[in-house]
Amino acid sequence: MANRQRAEARRKAQSKISYGGGGEGGGSKLMIWLALAVVVLLAGGIAFFATKDDKTASAPPATDQAGNNIPVSQPVTITGDALVPFDNAATADAAVGVVAPVLSGLNFQSSAIKMDPATEGPYMLVFLAHWCPHCNAEVPRLLAWKNSGAAPPELNVIGVATAVSASAPNYPPSSWVSTKGWSWPVLVDESRGDGVAGKAAAAYGASGWPYFVIVGADGKVKARVSGEVEISTLQSIVDSALAS
Repeated sequence: MANRQRAEARRKAQSKISYGGGGEGGGSKLMIWLALAVVVLLAGGIAFFATKDDKTASAPPATDQAGNNIPVSQPVTITGDALVPFDNAATADAAVGVVAPVLSGLNFQSSAIKMDPATEGPYMLVFLAHWCPHCNAEVPRLLAWKNSGAAPPELNVIGVATAVSASAPNYPPSSWVSTKGWSWPVLVDESRGDGVAGKAAAAYGASGWPYFVIVGADGKVKARVSGEVEISTLQSIVDSALAS
């Protein structure tokens, strides 16, 4: 009987060693390790999804999302100092007489466009937002001015598609420009956020749409205008700018 009891005691002792060495203490350690493993796996999963969501939220759309693969934002290079913001209520524009920054960018077809008066001569930038009602009213005036032959041939007119917003009317800007019949070159501005002035517009001090900037052959700003402009007024502004 004593031998049987001693054998049973040895069997129980060996069983305890096999399952973690030490009764309740061994079981507790096993549970702790299992719990730690679960926490690590959950933390890794949370980190993965958080990182994935952050990358998705910060990536702006590169094209018009209509299956046409036409860009709504293009990289813009600015050489020189940015102009001060335009103040429509000021009696004198502080940027007039200041050297304008040179812009280099791309059109909707990704062909290069560069505004450098040293090689291209005087130019007028027309910043347009596809959703802006004043821009929609101004574009036909500008086209009528061009078609009448009154636009000076030495003046390079460049449209700048800026302030793009996918949720606003007349999106995408490439379709809007085509529908309106715009026949001058178009620079696609580099987006800085939904519906806000793009990189080129900000560098030229844009404060509203449409926005005009005339730069002379000497590289200096001759005039800046914001808002709708009648043809007679525009003609006077352009003539004065080119004569200065």
